[in-house]
Amino acid sequence: MSQISSFQDLKEHLQKVSSRKKMAVANAVDAHSLEAVMMAVESGIVEAYLVGDAATISNYDIIANASSDYVHIIDIPDVLEATLEAVRMVRSGECDILMKGLVNTDVILRAILDKEKGLMSPGNILTYNAALNIPGYHKLVFFSDPAVIPAPNLEQRKAIIRYGVAAAKKFGIAQPKVALLHATEKPNPKIVFMQDYVDILESWRNGEFGDCIIDGPMDAFLALDKERGAIKGVETPILGEADILIFPDFQSANCFYKGLVSFAGAGMAGLLQGTDKPVVLTSRSDDTESKFNSICMASVLA
Repeated sequence: MSQISSFQDLKEHLQKVSSRKKMAVANAVDAHSLEAVMMAVESGIVEAYLVGDAATISNYDIIANASSDYVHIIDIPDVLEATLEAVRMVRSGECDILMKGLVNTDVILRAILDKEKGLMSPGNILTYNAALNIPGYHKLVFFSDPAVIPAPNLEQRKAIIRYGVAAAKKFGIAQPKVALLHATEKPNPKIVFMQDYVDILESWRNGEFGDCIIDGPMDAFLALDKERGAIKGVETPILGEADILIFPDFQSANCFYKGLVSFAGAGMAGLLQGTDKPVVLTSRSDDTESKFNSICMASVLA
């Protein structure tokens, strides 16, 4: 498969594949989620199972006026029960993707993390993997973790990288380039997580992460901008070609993407990773396009 370099490429790839994934939406009663879901249905990407209060769901014009065999409403008015049913449908294999509707994040996370009825296998690490379509950058760039793990430890950082590399390969990137980001290119023993970067590089050299290239620490110029990066005179095989950005903590990752979305017009998609099936868990402030992109991303990884 050819490399998917933009969200438009992603949509076109899924339409060419022409294989709808089944998606359960937990408490599907908010307009933005329903708009994104219907965009995905009408684009031939998913078959949607809308779990929630049927009267509320049907009251939206976008649903009331729909004439699709690929939209199903499951009437469960209680938010918690609707969430549990959507998780059950994905766990059982009835659906391939779980999507968060109008439900508090802590509620859906408890359902996902339930040891008996959830979507986590023992030993997996729950994290968040996202992708940005940045104007001026020549391809999609994945980044982690902007939402779930505040300050990753070494094992969590390794899991974040493994999930990111696996996702990038599903997007047709044969040898993903992983940039370990910081404000400096020199490991500083006074900064605790810098030792994590040193250990990660050693593990990569020993083949732990498979066919990928990992380098760092480096700043965003070296990772994403050949011209500015070259001025720094730092030797790196990633120079201006990063596919995956690994941030020191979720504060820096969160500020990075929100700044690009707000002021540079970047497109965004994001998913929980570490779950047995993809989970579209977007912010209430994310627009319809971001939610649609996230559904598309989930469909590639499902």
